[in-house]
Amino acid sequence: MTAAVELADSGIKTVLVERSLTMGGNALDLYKAFPTDDCFYCFEGNRWRPGIRKCFYRSVMIDQPNIDVRTGSEVVDVSRKPGEFRVRISASPKYVEPKKCTMCGLCMDLSRAFYLVSPQCQPQAVLYDPQKADDGAGRAEKECPTKAINLEAEPTEETIRVSDIVIATGYHEMKPIDMVEYEYGKTPNVVTQLELAQMLDPNGKSSGALIRPSDGVQVRHVMMVQCVGSRDERYHPYCSKVCCVFALKHANIIMHEREGTNVSVVYMDMRTYDRHERYYRESRQAGVEFIRGRVTRVEPQKNGAIDITVYDSLLDKYFKSSVDLLVLSSALEPQVDMTGLMERLGLSSANGFVTAADQLSENEVIAGDHLYVCGAAAGPAEVPESATQARAVVSMILQSRT
Repeated sequence: MTAAVELADSGIKTVLVERSLTMGGNALDLYKAFPTDDCFYCFEGNRWRPGIRKCFYRSVMIDQPNIDVRTGSEVVDVSRKPGEFRVRISASPKYVEPKKCTMCGLCMDLSRAFYLVSPQCQPQAVLYDPQKADDGAGRAEKECPTKAINLEAEPTEETIRVSDIVIATGYHEMKPIDMVEYEYGKTPNVVTQLELAQMLDPNGKSSGALIRPSDGVQVRHVMMVQCVGSRDERYHPYCSKVCCVFALKHANIIMHEREGTNVSVVYMDMRTYDRHERYYRESRQAGVEFIRGRVTRVEPQKNGAIDITVYDSLLDKYFKSSVDLLVLSSALEPQVDMTGLMERLGLSSANGFVTAADQLSENEVIAGDHLYVCGAAAGPAEVPESATQARAVVSMILQSRT
């Protein structure tokens, strides 16, 4: 999104292809983003752009005439001709026209098939799920005051020509179903960090109340486990880089904003790089318990609690705790379909992430000739780092045109 905005502001026609029906990716579920603890859309912006605080995404992604946003779309093929790429884009049916939708809420009142991902979603429009179609859907189409709804919409496909390609596909949070020792996917009170962020979000299902998914009982004790699937030869040998700060951010939110709830963190090594050391210090001051070691057993109880046995490597002892919520800091993985795209473009990779064309140079965002990469597509990265890389990409593209 940052790359698209800054290219467009520089006069470059830009096509933004987004598989989901709304933009933002994983960041939509972060609740508060470090290091400023702002909400995602308030986090990063062009300092010179007028508007409400720093929330430039909401006003620019749709209104900037040089940006062509293709939500619900994906690249199905890429071929290269002299001086250009030919990109085939497949788009899902557009049942609600974003530029016509005013989010009046009438359709959502009439049918459960219409829904809103987030009050801050982009495009600012209601979405439609044909799998939940009911009698009210047709009535909503007829009564929509702006005629934004078309339930007969069909998928489309188009081939476009572009001079440069920026790969910014983000990451996928590993769902540790195969790691049976943690009971994830079997016990509802075992969640991942992204799922915890959604629970803490005031716009979430529980309106920010920290309650057990199994029965709605208030959570009194949270245990977080680091390096789940990361630094593990069975799954991913690399460090996911931001997981420690991710966990500490949530630990601080819980300790400061959820009265009566305690947090324990089980870790191998606490890696709060750069300026993020403050999260570790603040969490210790807030009373978060840190245990260097590993979880050896997870035993769900009939009353909804979870008994957890932990080996403390510093004390060389085993401890048993009863918690209400077990939170797994899962590995950040490349998107599942990246391999095919990288093969078609002739890109090199490491652990499934896109690598620089020349790994000895400082141009880490150059993946190939007129091919660029930024954000978590190149490896686990935080939001400000991703935005900085995006600006580096923009600089490279502008320089190539001089």
